[in-house]
Amino acid sequence: MKEYFDIIIDFPLDSLCPTIPNRLNYILWLEDLIADTTPPHDVIGIDIGVGASCVYPLLGCSTNKTWKFVGTDIDPRSITFATENVVRNGLQDRITIITNPDPNKIFILDDATDYTFSMCNPPFYSSEEEIEEGLLNKELEPSAVCLGSTNEMITEGGELGFVSRMITESVLHGRKVRWYTTLLGLKKTIRPLIRLLKENDITNYIVTNFTQGNTTRWAIAWSFFESRPKTAEVLESYLPKFSFENELPKDMLQVHVFVKEILEDLDIEYTLDLSEDEIMFDCSVGTNTWSRAARRQRKRQKLEQPHTLDPFKFKLELSQGRADVSYLQIVWDKGGDRIMFEGFWSHLKKRVEESCGLFRGSSFKQ
Repeated sequence: MKEYFDIIIDFPLDSLCPTIPNRLNYILWLEDLIADTTPPHDVIGIDIGVGASCVYPLLGCSTNKTWKFVGTDIDPRSITFATENVVRNGLQDRITIITNPDPNKIFILDDATDYTFSMCNPPFYSSEEEIEEGLLNKELEPSAVCLGSTNEMITEGGELGFVSRMITESVLHGRKVRWYTTLLGLKKTIRPLIRLLKENDITNYIVTNFTQGNTTRWAIAWSFFESRPKTAEVLESYLPKFSFENELPKDMLQVHVFVKEILEDLDIEYTLDLSEDEIMFDCSVGTNTWSRAARRQRKRQKLEQPHTLDPFKFKLELSQGRADVSYLQIVWDKGGDRIMFEGFWSHLKKRVEESCGLFRGSSFKQ
């Protein structure tokens, strides 16, 4: 910390000793997440369970000179050491350490502040027995001595229980925090957490992993804002499906005409960006005009206003492949219901394929 980040750090020897490369990976990932999705403004992060070392705020402020942090903890000794580390490095104007008086509450938020992100290295285990079992199975820790206080290592329900409570609380705070994030020590907790996100209608989330030596940790992030990351490292297998591509047996310029006709028929607003290599439709949708019921009612002229829905944005990108072959890709950018988005793509794909002569049947003309 001193040699590479000019940070002087001290903490009790019976508390967790942070491995710096792994912690730095988390900070770098947050940088990418923020750069992808956050308008330029002051960055304020929350470190939940800041610990005695205060390692994340110190690293974050060292590598990002405009970042500010709030660090919270329930342990008085950790608060004391973390505060001393902040003062030792002259960062009192950028790092605030706060005691969390309620162990059943995770987020301590200032009503007057909007936060860019929250981060957390939660307790992984639910009991001493689980720690011993994990070490025997070599699943949770590398082959080295692991020191840590009870509150740093153990929580009710283990990390799954802790992060589940975090997700539930985040629903109450909503857009107060742009990105809620946390580390995970067990791969098996990822799927249950994703199910919980979906149950709470949270569709903007990503999962990544950090590997240093023999140790792998995972991280999950979710947001109530619409912007989705584009360059931040993600594990594709855990992503909600928001991009599809279709190969078509027609030249790009021909498909361009088909797509325009379909979008205009569906009253979908778009802007067009044409280049030699690709054609981009930037689209906004506020009403469902493509469902079978909507089309039937429009045809019978019994529906003056189409069914309104949560607005969403998407891009359609046309690119040229080999001769007389093009590729149509759709990317869901912001907002809306994933099922509605997939329904739209299914409708568009079918109509474009029919226009290209791939299928016989109705062309859905009004």
